Amino acid sequence: MFEDNDRFFEEKNREEIVNRYEDLLRKKKPFFFDVDDFESIIEFYVEQNKFSSAFEATNIASGLFPSSPEIKLKKAQLLLDKGKPVEALSELKNALLHDSENFEIFLLLGITYLNLNNTKEAIRKFEECINFIPEEIKKDEILFSIGFHLGHTNRFALAIKYLNKSIDVNPKNLESLAEIAYCYDGVSNFNKCIEFYLKCIDIDPFLEFNWYNLGLIYIKINNTAKAIEAFDYALAIDPEYLSAYLAKANLYLSLEKYTEAVEIYKEYLNYDTDFADVYYYIGECFEKLDKLETAIKYYDLTIEKDKNHSDAWLGKGVIKMYLEDYAESLVCLTNSVLIDAENPEAQYSLAELYLKTGMFSEALPHIEIAIKVAPEEVDYILLQSELYQALGDFKKSIDVLEDGYFSIEEKAPVLYRLAGLYISKDKNQKAAEYLRQAIEVDSALIVDFLKIFPDAKDFAGFKGLLDLPNKKLKK
Repeated sequence: MFEDNDRFFEEKNREEIVNRYEDLLRKKKPFFFDVDDFESIIEFYVEQNKFSSAFEATNIASGLFPSSPEIKLKKAQLLLDKGKPVEALSELKNALLHDSENFEIFLLLGITYLNLNNTKEAIRKFEECINFIPEEIKKDEILFSIGFHLGHTNRFALAIKYLNKSIDVNPKNLESLAEIAYCYDGVSNFNKCIEFYLKCIDIDPFLEFNWYNLGLIYIKINNTAKAIEAFDYALAIDPEYLSAYLAKANLYLSLEKYTEAVEIYKEYLNYDTDFADVYYYIGECFEKLDKLETAIKYYDLTIEKDKNHSDAWLGKGVIKMYLEDYAESLVCLTNSVLIDAENPEAQYSLAELYLKTGMFSEALPHIEIAIKVAPEEVDYILLQSELYQALGDFKKSIDVLEDGYFSIEEKAPVLYRLAGLYISKDKNQKAAEYLRQAIEVDSALIVDFLKIFPDAKDFAGFKGLLDLPNKKLKK
């Protein structure tokens, strides 16, 4: 109780100092504040996110107290926050001239050198910082700070070293334990990461964010049951922990458990109705469940929340195309590509719509963009080839397949299409060559091949190849 009263009076006193400072600044009168007062003023503005006011106060204080290491330290921190590590370094070096054993100066010097990508000098300064930590300061917290800054500049091995030192000083330092887990995640050592999150939970099982982070790691090692259990614990502790709802629902979505995903997304909406993506994910689930009208309803709700939601326009446009409502599909897919021209799936879908409606030339620019963004997608070059075939350009239809072959991940569909195109031009030798390759890669696609190119059955030269899968099975 007495500590609360002390904090109240300290805060009230600081506000009075700030008000007096602002009054004198406004009236352009001389300032009568000591270094401690200016530190309070600067800290107040930083806490209020008024960084320009904080910097102005720092400059005034520097003019009044040019030798104060405390003011130089504040100024250096502000410069570092503004992305000016070189200027910050200059201030800190000057501060050392007036206080050569100040651990805070060495700590900030180390952080500054990290920002300058000078790891070796940063470590030197951190070690000097440790040497000068006074007895009244908690050493484990300073070691945590060093480890935190190393970890968040992707120097994970060094970070773990200092964080372990923090744990040696205080084995129950939850921040250090959680940060070690974060670093092990950074180097993809997920078992060690789990070990340290569980240590955090052993010390305090009622911190929902540790359960949530643990769940995310279980996803990375494909232990979905443990992940869901961890998210459930997080939600039991804090029923309004929205990130856990999203993580759990997204996991169900990735597992193709669409009904379960919808239930969790709807639980999320009990607490937040403004996040457009949630409506979109629900729409996606209903689309996968083949409940197309309900899917459209949620895509519309997404667009109500965010008219620039490219994926919602895309989802609705694809369904409308499937339902042969081509006019509405065109509106939706056009909106999608206008919002996000680099969305390859939207460009592909619009090209597909133009193909279905016989507008082959209009389709070509869109499929070209899709292929440029995602050259590895087999469906894109297959559609491009189909468009050139529809335009009567046999050579180009072949060329795009042969040129794109080495970029794509799924080879067999391209090989089958090349075989079919050569069949259609009675180029049986080339057709046989591609068909043999296609069957060797994936013989199961022969059924689809014969549906698209039924004339292949009539060529005597192909009968042996077309029976090849059965012969393999008999062996």
